[in-house]
Amino acid sequence: MPSYYEWCSKKNRKSVKHEYPKFEVTNHPLKSNIVTAKISSSTSFMENLNKWSSAFEEVDPLLRFEQMDLAEESLPVEVSDGSINYSKAWTSRRAVILNKYTTGEKLTIISSFLPGGEKVSSFSALIRQVSNLNEKVKHRLEQLDDFDEDTVRKTMGLSQQEFVTKINVLNEEIKKAWATEQRVKAFKIAIQCSKLLSDVNVMQFYPSKFVLITDILDTFGNLVFARLKERSYGAKVTKKDQDIDPTEVPDAAKETCQNWLFKMASIRELLPRLYMEMALLKCYTFIAKDEIKPAIARLTKMIRGIGNPLVATYLRLYLCKVASSLLGNECEEFFYSNLKEFLEEYQQIFQPAIRKKYEVQLLTLDRYLSLYVPAVDWLMYGTVNSNKCKLTLLEDLLQKCENMENNELLLYCLVSAFDSTSVNKKSTEILEMIQSSAEKMVMLSEILTALGEHLCAAASYHQVASESLIQTWWKIANNMKSTTNFLHVLAPWLQFACMHLSTQHVNIILRGTIRYMIKCGKPADEFSGSFQFVVRRMLNSIPDVEELFLMDAFMPLVELVQTSNARTMMAKTVLSIFFAKYKLVQIEDPIVIGSLMRLCCILHESINAVTVEDEVKVCAELITKYVQAVSHDDAEQQLNFYVESRAAFIKLDAVLMALVHCVNALGARSTAGGRGWLQRACAAYCFVTVPSLHCPLARAQLYLLSGQAALLNNCVGQAEANFKALISLIPDIPEFIMEDGQKKMTHFKVSCLISDFLSTLLIMPDNMDSSVKAYILSGFIKTMERIHWRKTDPVYYMSLLRTLDLLCEMTRETYAYGIEGVLSNDKLYGSEAEYIDSIEKYSTNICQELLVVLKALGDAKETRKQHDLALEVFWRVVRRGDLDDSSMANLAANLWMLSQKLQDTNQRLSKSMLMTLKNDNSRASQQLLQKLQESA
Repeated sequence: MPSYYEWCSKKNRKSVKHEYPKFEVTNHPLKSNIVTAKISSSTSFMENLNKWSSAFEEVDPLLRFEQMDLAEESLPVEVSDGSINYSKAWTSRRAVILNKYTTGEKLTIISSFLPGGEKVSSFSALIRQVSNLNEKVKHRLEQLDDFDEDTVRKTMGLSQQEFVTKINVLNEEIKKAWATEQRVKAFKIAIQCSKLLSDVNVMQFYPSKFVLITDILDTFGNLVFARLKERSYGAKVTKKDQDIDPTEVPDAAKETCQNWLFKMASIRELLPRLYMEMALLKCYTFIAKDEIKPAIARLTKMIRGIGNPLVATYLRLYLCKVASSLLGNECEEFFYSNLKEFLEEYQQIFQPAIRKKYEVQLLTLDRYLSLYVPAVDWLMYGTVNSNKCKLTLLEDLLQKCENMENNELLLYCLVSAFDSTSVNKKSTEILEMIQSSAEKMVMLSEILTALGEHLCAAASYHQVASESLIQTWWKIANNMKSTTNFLHVLAPWLQFACMHLSTQHVNIILRGTIRYMIKCGKPADEFSGSFQFVVRRMLNSIPDVEELFLMDAFMPLVELVQTSNARTMMAKTVLSIFFAKYKLVQIEDPIVIGSLMRLCCILHESINAVTVEDEVKVCAELITKYVQAVSHDDAEQQLNFYVESRAAFIKLDAVLMALVHCVNALGARSTAGGRGWLQRACAAYCFVTVPSLHCPLARAQLYLLSGQAALLNNCVGQAEANFKALISLIPDIPEFIMEDGQKKMTHFKVSCLISDFLSTLLIMPDNMDSSVKAYILSGFIKTMERIHWRKTDPVYYMSLLRTLDLLCEMTRETYAYGIEGVLSNDKLYGSEAEYIDSIEKYSTNICQELLVVLKALGDAKETRKQHDLALEVFWRVVRRGDLDDSSMANLAANLWMLSQKLQDTNQRLSKSMLMTLKNDNSRASQQLLQKLQESA
């Protein structure tokens, strides 16, 4: 093949419809692939998806406590077929208790089944003479209390996690002992665990300790029940617990059941005996089911013998929990009876002796009372479900509260347990009750918060009643001494005001909040987390978020925090909720624009050299949404806003890119108005802004876009400047860039960029002051020599092919497309010979470079790429070249022979090209076809 071919394009070609190569395919190239996944009918798609994704998801530790609070506030009431599912209700409460009641104090555990620890002093020597049967029985029963006292050890100084680990070890020891036929050992472990619940040396952890130890008691009770069930019906018979008939139970199984109950009854200490009987209460099923309810009633009264009110209250909780699992809805009468027993003993909580105990542990009264909340809440839960007329029950209990001293614990549990409808009907009375004794209440914030949450749940509320409630609440809240409690109460009540009152009332509350924060004498930064929570709820609940910015107290409230981190988090909270709630909003109010601008500036000022990339992305995204949302009626005013934004957010490339896009769109919208000066100003804005970006690839893409926009607006000079800048920037684009923390190649993006650029150059008119024809294209061709691509890279020779396509298109009399008002080179030169000759020279050079690439591919043994490139060049010669010219005909023949010599496995493309050539009736095509057939 000769080393030099002079390119000659078809002369005076008009736009005609060509028949291009075609072949049959099985899939459409633009059709997305469909993956069919077979999912089990028993589980949903989301359940399967969560199964695999849950292992990679972790709760943000900074949000965990907030989620715990929300979980506590919205405990589910599971209702199925008109019955309450107490098991699920307890499971949700159990998780809340374990998360909330934690401690940093050192804990103690006493057991004879754990290694380590100090020996406990023996109170009696285990030296007995066993002479007859009665003494043997007595000795075996006394063993339940003795536990081999020489081996009982006390382990002190345990952390909370170590204590939990020890409890879990005991739980496993029970299962192992039971599996190895050591029933007495399992019984002893359960008794020792129940004795731990008499220890209140670390009261703050007592609710969690109760949950952990009652889990062990439940395990033991289930093991005994399963054993009795197996002895009654055998291991292979599956029978539901509720279907067990005592008349069918064999005498041997009944005797075994009675033996367990006798062992339980022989325990000397009251507390472990009560806990063990409650754990074994289920076993009464094998003797007589009608004895279960009398046993529960008896246990209810026996709990009166427990002196510590905290221990007694949780014992009642366990009794009601066991009763709910046994009796279902029939247990609800025992909830109420235990609640009444608690109310009779209620004043014991406030006795001086009890106060000394919790004050020794540095607990305040409010923290001590909070320990009772899970137990009393459970009793209230069952009591409320037992009464069909909840409003009457609420009235009765409120009456008892009103006649009772120190009623705050009961009042709080009342408000928390009842449904919102009932509480809202009595909200005025409850608030008046609170107001009458607000100065003495230590749980004031909890009660007000719970009442506020109920009011927020109301779908509608009378305007007059809402104003009265807010006024009464504010009188109480304004006198609160604790700023933390004040903000905790403020959140739901402010939400209630946003939902049911006018913006004027909300503004008054915000003013009062500012005055309160100034009066408290502490910097607001100490309460920044609470402030954010209040603002978040306010933004989410107000119907029109723009109204907040029109209040004169909102922005001063937001800017109460002064530290950089607190201000940044506050600004991020406000902006994120604003744009999440109103995604398609167009901001036109100047006050709102100014307020949001202030918040965006706070975000921008927080960015420095050590700011992590994810934080920068979040800030840039929020500011970008703001920039895109602002809308002014006057185009000049809109451009001025973009100028101010560029100066304000110069650190963020993403924002600068968004500004360039917005200004280009503004220029395009201004075309109809005939404002040439504005279009030129927009083009100048973009040209000045783009160099501020750090990424060369992003700069190149925006130069191209800005040039296209300028050309669309008939700003040819500005378009030329952008294209020149783009050409000079292409060699500086690196081979790899960092995206989302990963190193990615730029070849594909650059290739697409060049294709877009070349298609634009077709309609770009020449600068008549230049002596070089198509001088921008000539500059691009020279620039390609300085790009760091290898000649064998597909991006390099594909760019050459597209350049050749452009050059051939530029020789046509009329171009395929154009822009109204822009004189492209087809109109500018009118196909004059000098212009066409210049284009042909460029084409010849490109063609020669493609032949060099073909040789390089052959030397590199890249036969597949060489075959494909040979066919690509061949097709361009056939369709765009002048085959009447012998040089072009010889080039086409040589390229065809080269492609056939390489013999690619897939011959469909070459066959379709040959078929298309056969269908062309022109003389030159037929001569070339004959020549190709002769060479074959």
